[in-house]
Amino acid sequence: MRVRFEEEEYFVMAVFEKDTRTGTMEEIRRVLPFISEDGEMLALVNSTLKKMEQLTDQEFSGMDLETYAQEPAEEA
Repeated sequence: MRVRFEEEEYFVMAVFEKDTRTGTMEEIRRVLPFISEDGEMLALVNSTLKKMEQLTDQEFSGMDLETYAQEPAEEA
């Protein structure tokens, strides 16, 4: 894979993951109106989308996002 994602970008993809790369990108784009005033979050989402556009569908389907989709264990 020629695209390098940051850990936070993996989390974004995992939260909105659908069966396809384009489906996941559509889900991510749906939050844009809700985060438009949060500059940091907007930058993260936009950088994730930009990098996803460079992926092939096959590269996306080969990514293991399950680790990032799991909620962190609660501290005892």
